[in-house]
Amino acid sequence: MQHLVIAGSILLAAAPGEALPTMADVPALAKAAVARRIEVPPSAIHILEAKPSERMPGFVVCGRVDTRTANDGAGAEGAERFFVVIPGNFAILDQDGKGLVDSYWAANHCE
Repeated sequence: MQHLVIAGSILLAAAPGEALPTMADVPALAKAAVARRIEVPPSAIHILEAKPSERMPGFVVCGRVDTRTANDGAGAEGAERFFVVIPGNFAILDQDGKGLVDSYWAANHCE
């Protein structure tokens, strides 16, 4: 994956010969991106919304990780929100900053 910086923003571009993801690919790619950030079983990752991005080529995904399931209920608080950008498999979680996730969710009309 090549990253191009244009006027302070990042444009994600697929490498030559690499197929662009389709909507059918998005759920699996989003779950893989979240699973790379935190160790959780795929069954703990719940996609609430996946749609084409209004701001850039690709897709955005909003969801929650069931931390009770992921941690076998030991001291877990419930659910952690996430936001993923496809392509790029860029995942942001509540643990990265609730305000940051709030901003991405609001900008992309999640929930």
